[in-house]
Amino acid sequence: MRNFLCYNGELFVGYPNSSMASLTRDILIKTIVAEEMKLCDSSDYKEQLRKTYHKWEHESSDKLCQKFNQIEKTNITVNLLKP
Repeated sequence: MRNFLCYNGELFVGYPNSSMASLTRDILIKTIVAEEMKLCDSSDYKEQLRKTYHKWEHESSDKLCQKFNQIEKTNITVNLLKP
């Protein structure tokens, strides 16, 4: 389970007692893709993974934040993402 920790006014994603990483589009994409792939029952898992990743890497940051918030039950916004 991920924890969202506020440090010096910035939002970080990480695990307790470990180093924290800044929240980026890449983290959002990987989180969303991992969640969607949990439901994958395709016989061609690799192809479905490629398509799902491609779909999300081309979405807007706003859409990524909305989906991430839905999955993680949080309320991040685009202005919290690191380049």
